Amino acid sequence: MRTQIRFLMLSAVLALGFSATASAQSREFTIRNDGGSRIQFISDAPLETITGVSSHVTGTVNVNPNDLSSASGTVQVRVASIRTGVDLRDEHLRGDGWLDAQAHPNATFEITRIEGASRLTPNETTRVRIHGRFSIHGVTRDIVANARVRLIPLNDELRAARITGDVIRAQASFRVQLTDYDVSVPLPVRLKVSNEIRVNVTIRAVASNG
Repeated sequence: MRTQIRFLMLSAVLALGFSATASAQSREFTIRNDGGSRIQFISDAPLETITGVSSHVTGTVNVNPNDLSSASGTVQVRVASIRTGVDLRDEHLRGDGWLDAQAHPNATFEITRIEGASRLTPNETTRVRIHGRFSIHGVTRDIVANARVRLIPLNDELRAARITGDVIRAQASFRVQLTDYDVSVPLPVRLKVSNEIRVNVTIRAVASNG
């Protein structure tokens, strides 16, 4: 009888330990090119404000909702997919005098660490600062983005939208200088194109394991 009790107690301890280990593991969330994510580039120059937008966003985010310190991931957008509302301007933007989409097809943001909060509470918005490396035009620089992140557990509404796993929604913004990325604004257009670009990112990432 005592042997059976010891065995049951040991089994319970092992089960609890396994559960704790599993909950401490990071989960992979996938950013799919399905229109649920969006990147916006804003140039606010003295004579003109130009907004470039793309929904061609992909990537993965690895995060343990109970320990954000271990978060990592990559978000990327195809440069050739950016649209500003003027076809000729889009063509110039993709050209080798600007972002050179042929040689450098993707703009990429690599997450290196998160600060400002230690965990995500389901269905609550959490404000954080995301440290990472932003790459465009073949140049990579360290940046910090202010962000709002929300973890949405799988529910009937998500299932109705044909989403099969928990969702992370994030909105982040940061600023870059074009000259930091070896992009020079020609003198004739400096009143219409700002050297400082505001980048706004909205992502929807779905847990790969459902």
